[in-house]
Amino acid sequence: MPSQYLKSTPIPRFISLLLVASLLSLPNAEGIGVNWGTAASHPLPPHKVVELLKSNGIAKVKLSDADPLILQSLSGSNIRVTVGIPNSMLRGLNSSLKAAESWVHDNLTRFVSDGASRVLVDYVAVGEEPFLQTYGDEFHPFLVGAATNIQAALFKAKLSERVKVVTPCSFDAFTSDSNPLSKSRFRPDVNKTMLELVTFLNKHQSPFFVTVSPFQSYIKNKNLSLDFALFRPTPHAKNSTRKTYKNLFDLSYNTVVSSLSNSGFPQMEIVIGQIGWPTDGSPNATSSLAEEFTKGLINHLHSKSAKPSNNQDLPTEIYILSLLDEDQRNISTGNFERHWGVFTFDGQAKYQVDLGQGSKNLANARDVQYLSSKWCVVNNNKDLSNASALALEACGAADCTALSLGGSCFNLSWPGNISYAFNSYYQQRDQNSESCDFGGLGLITSVDPSDDACRFSIGLRTSSALSALRRSSVFCWIISPAITMVLWLLTERL
Repeated sequence: MPSQYLKSTPIPRFISLLLVASLLSLPNAEGIGVNWGTAASHPLPPHKVVELLKSNGIAKVKLSDADPLILQSLSGSNIRVTVGIPNSMLRGLNSSLKAAESWVHDNLTRFVSDGASRVLVDYVAVGEEPFLQTYGDEFHPFLVGAATNIQAALFKAKLSERVKVVTPCSFDAFTSDSNPLSKSRFRPDVNKTMLELVTFLNKHQSPFFVTVSPFQSYIKNKNLSLDFALFRPTPHAKNSTRKTYKNLFDLSYNTVVSSLSNSGFPQMEIVIGQIGWPTDGSPNATSSLAEEFTKGLINHLHSKSAKPSNNQDLPTEIYILSLLDEDQRNISTGNFERHWGVFTFDGQAKYQVDLGQGSKNLANARDVQYLSSKWCVVNNNKDLSNASALALEACGAADCTALSLGGSCFNLSWPGNISYAFNSYYQQRDQNSESCDFGGLGLITSVDPSDDACRFSIGLRTSSALSALRRSSVFCWIISPAITMVLWLLTERL
């Protein structure tokens, strides 16, 4: 059709809408979202996070819970939202339809009502990886019942046409040792529940949310190369019978596709609910490699020739793990767990990638309110013979994951590593002067002890109520195996 005809003839409105709909279904930046977690001692205020999302063109966000302050901050933002229900609520929601109705009323109805200020909730994510192998039978037996009751509650509230019920599944819910991969299936101990779940999802036309974990797969499997994980061209592609995989993502995604297909659901829509690359706390967890991975992933999703299995298209909706670092994430699987953010905890970009802002650099959070420019360091003029034990104690309650082997602060010489531990505790305690005592070995200074590689952070100025809420679950003094390793490394270097 001649171009002059297009210029002179108005396109009918319904055709315009079809064109827009088709464009939005393509794997572009609008299909890229982020996970917004709140496991932080000093979280960036919700309204600042929403500003950060909007300034970077991020159109989708996945929440770990239904925090009313966060949902209120998203009102009128036009950001598509996935609201989470934590695993701890599954048993109660499974046993009580009334509890599910109360949850929907309290956490959705008042936010998604029609109007300019409503929150655009697309999904309710029931549970957070309840099939994780380390959980055993703690959560997943209650999952389908909880999802069914939430679905009924959405129907009663006249929201079922607008909001879909999903469940984020961990990657270890699938067999990973099948060869060929086309024979992949759900893990035997969760197979029954998984079949019930996908049957439920299929009935209600809901997508299958899954976590894909390239970094964890890479560090656990010595047969996988870094090149293979980072989408680099490599002659060492992995074969599975007649199919060759050129990157770890396709290999992982094929496992999911095949497992669903072998269970009778070959056409189920798949959403990548979590995927990312950490930037600290472990060897090969760096900002430069995270940038390479994320760019490689996005470029791969743009590829028209990529068909991982059964000619099924790659997913058009993915959620990067994560928007911000969270210094209180569980680190039982590794110290890198607190360093998934594309942005630091205070909203400063670690690297550049197109999340929706196009060719421009990522915009940092603006007008961030910090605590005073003060740090807690070790007093070199004191007897430091007891410094080791005090540093271990500080790390047991604060975040010392950057001191891990391969971490950004691993190469701090003594007593710089002691100072890092002292400062981490001091900042998490809102710079309370008593929290820098350490038996008289602590010293408050206005001279920044950071160096080019290792940042001694300053806490954010948050409301006392919010800070107290975060701390209530922070300083439990439970030392995980990952923290134990940090403490051992710290002791060995003293």
